[in-house]
Amino acid sequence: MSQVRQVMQSPADTLGGDNAPPTVLQVSRLAAHFPQWRACAPSPWVLRTVAMGYRLQFRVKPPRFQRVVNTTVNTEAAMILREEIKALLQKRAIRVVPASETDKGWYSRYFVVPKKGGGLRPILDLRVLNTYLRTYRFKMLTLRQLLNAVGLGDWFATIDLTDAYFHVAIHPKHRQFLRFAFEGVAYEYLVLPFGLSLAPRTFTKCAEAALAPLRERGIRILAYLDDWALVACFREQAETQLSLVLSHIQTLGFSVNFQKSSLIPSQQISFLGLEICSLSSRARLSEHRVAAFHRCLAQFQLGRRLRFQTILSLLGMMASMIAVVPLGLLKMRAFQRWTLSHRLCASRHLRRRLPVTASCMLALRPWREPRLLHQGSRIGRVLFRKVVSTDASLRGWGALCEGASVRGIWSAAQRQLHINHLELLAVFLALKHFCPVLEGQHVLVRTDNSTVVSYINRQGGTRSLPLLKLSRSLLLWCSVHFLSLRATHVPGHLNLGPDLLSRGGPLVREWRLHPLIVAQIWDLFGKAQIDLFASRVNTHCPLFFSIIDHDAPLGLDALAHQWPDVLLYAFPPVEMISPVLEPVRRHSLSLGPLGPLSGTLWAPWWPTRSWYAEIISLLAASPWQLPLRRDLLSQAGGEVFHPRPDLWRLHAYLLRG
Repeated sequence: MSQVRQVMQSPADTLGGDNAPPTVLQVSRLAAHFPQWRACAPSPWVLRTVAMGYRLQFRVKPPRFQRVVNTTVNTEAAMILREEIKALLQKRAIRVVPASETDKGWYSRYFVVPKKGGGLRPILDLRVLNTYLRTYRFKMLTLRQLLNAVGLGDWFATIDLTDAYFHVAIHPKHRQFLRFAFEGVAYEYLVLPFGLSLAPRTFTKCAEAALAPLRERGIRILAYLDDWALVACFREQAETQLSLVLSHIQTLGFSVNFQKSSLIPSQQISFLGLEICSLSSRARLSEHRVAAFHRCLAQFQLGRRLRFQTILSLLGMMASMIAVVPLGLLKMRAFQRWTLSHRLCASRHLRRRLPVTASCMLALRPWREPRLLHQGSRIGRVLFRKVVSTDASLRGWGALCEGASVRGIWSAAQRQLHINHLELLAVFLALKHFCPVLEGQHVLVRTDNSTVVSYINRQGGTRSLPLLKLSRSLLLWCSVHFLSLRATHVPGHLNLGPDLLSRGGPLVREWRLHPLIVAQIWDLFGKAQIDLFASRVNTHCPLFFSIIDHDAPLGLDALAHQWPDVLLYAFPPVEMISPVLEPVRRHSLSLGPLGPLSGTLWAPWWPTRSWYAEIISLLAASPWQLPLRRDLLSQAGGEVFHPRPDLWRLHAYLLRG
């Protein structure tokens, strides 16, 4: 034991000299390049961390010293731990704590776990210390972001850093909280250790600050902790930019692991457990990840009792793969519900053993399909989506797509369903109706129901079994007919068209002429000042009488009031044409233009009607036929179009009494 101590202490003497604590400059790979860091103009927090070391961000008062906690392991693990400590000392990641300072600070234990590829891995158990630290939300690169950032024909290179966390030193005053003891010797970490809950955030903030100047120069580089990928459009561009990246990060003090890096540009790479090929625009799981998943899945056999920790591990593997597994999150939902049904807590019940039931085996059946993990998914962003807007009420449903509309009425049994169920069912019915237009396209659903958005984008949920079943049917059907399906939330007051349709619309008397057509009428006959038959949503004049709005500026029902002697505008229902013509003839008023409207089966050019002769007798200019266009007549702020405006042959007339 004394020999081991002597070997371990010699690097510490080299670091500090006479057991003096080493400075940040001596142990940090970044602090020695502080002037270059300052040129990157990062945040003050990053500059302080690089120059002075990382201060642990405590949520509560730091833990007080209790005792020196010695790590005790079996013989095989002890050999592994000795080698680990020796390597850490050589890397200047730890130092031996002087005997005069051992009775303070906080001590954690080391434990040893099996490696995926065989062997054992020592890990410092910082779980208790982590409870004293703050929790922050921060963004790391996701597989979905990675796949969206890659385009057809792109070239790649990957950079792997050596001991990424060890680039960032710990502030000298906070090293005492990162201590451990083994075989009678106390050690403390001088750099970020693995297992510290805030280590990923700390290193990511420093790495992103280092990469910011490169991105400002148009270099696409994706970083996930110590794994970085360079993406370029051309091979020559990739080679040039790779030289710039390597020179820049080495100037800042980062150490590159050239053996693990792929520095020859290629159109196919292995990155973050994915095999990405820009020529085929596909990404799939690496064989290593597939094999690891199947090893874990093989433990789930009917009647076997497994630790809750194993169940959570399988869930975690599923969650990490959903970006490249078709409908992976949907296939995961049944197993999630089975796991949640036991009402266990991950922090307290990891060792609890649960029997693998028939329902569990049924939930895992899709994941045992041999081809599932090898299919992969498309890469690249979706540049264009066909949009479908939907809404549902307790009465019915409605939807719009590229100017076309559809609506339906719920049956008595359907009216008993929850409104969230009706909203999701409305989406399904709308997509089926518009399928000929949407076939083979990327589709975006606009709805004012946030639950529907969640159940589409997150491929189901765990709270509502009826919604999960309906979303499953919807997503499976869409996977056959569409390239992809996404949903977005739109506030209810902006979802006017579908809302109108779901409540039984469109309304017979609420059609509105297109503003450009009205402007042409103003040019021909003069701009009217008062609208006789309007509402706040369809008027073309600031002053108007209304049929339905009690707070109209000029009052309710134009026929009940005396009309001002100004140029008027009237677009009444067909049955009100004759009553409108009477005051024009009697009071010699100017009325222009007049275009009757009642419903989809009526047309104003109707010589057989009695009111047509009255119009001709009052004409002050030749009638003007309105040009035909798809959006000639609309409702709901221009979202709902009249299905057959051609049947009306609308004309504008300038009349004088």
